[in-house]
Amino acid sequence: MGFDLGLIIAFALAGTATLSDVLRIPKKLRSWVAVVLIVGLYMVNQWLYSPGFDWKTALMEGVTAGLASVGIHSSAKNTIEQVSNRKNQKNDSQSAV
Repeated sequence: MGFDLGLIIAFALAGTATLSDVLRIPKKLRSWVAVVLIVGLYMVNQWLYSPGFDWKTALMEGVTAGLASVGIHSSAKNTIEQVSNRKNQKNDSQSAV
């Protein structure tokens, strides 16, 4: 039985906004929360419903599905922008003192 990968991705993407708000994660880093949720849900699904569970295969398939669903290029770009903005804010606050 088990859940289809598309359903797992849909659940993870729906839960990402709520979880990110609770944990106060910046919007530019939310795609990484989605990847972690997708990998976690996929591995649990495979562990529960796959007769020959192999954690390495489940991990690789989960990471592949997660990165494909959020878009690795835009996720990396947004992460770099967030880190750069943080550094600039930190430097501005130190120079203002």
